[in-house]
Amino acid sequence: MNVIVVVVIGGIIGALDAVEIFFAPGESFKTEIFFAAILKGILVSFLTGMSLTSHSASWQGAGYGLLYGLAFALVIFLAKGGFKSMDAPYVVPSGAILGVVTGLLLVKFAFLRS
Repeated sequence: MNVIVVVVIGGIIGALDAVEIFFAPGESFKTEIFFAAILKGILVSFLTGMSLTSHSASWQGAGYGLLYGLAFALVIFLAKGGFKSMDAPYVVPSGAILGVVTGLLLVKFAFLRS
């Protein structure tokens, strides 16, 4: 596993996940949320990468990405108050989808095929 590629993929996916925070009126912690999302993306990418091998199929990358992306999204969902929060329910589907994308990208680019 190429750790640099894993970190870069996670950072890019995390940044894409959080870039819309800069368009949210009234949000006072935009920079902190942006960097937290990048960190979340890197952690999901790293966990997914550690679960894969160089012989893993695309569906395994997508499955592990879904698992870890959903788990991190649920943590954020619950920390923001669950369904009581107005924007928290949108965190879970985006976390799951971006986890799948992360897993697929890792299978494609982070492992040397022999």
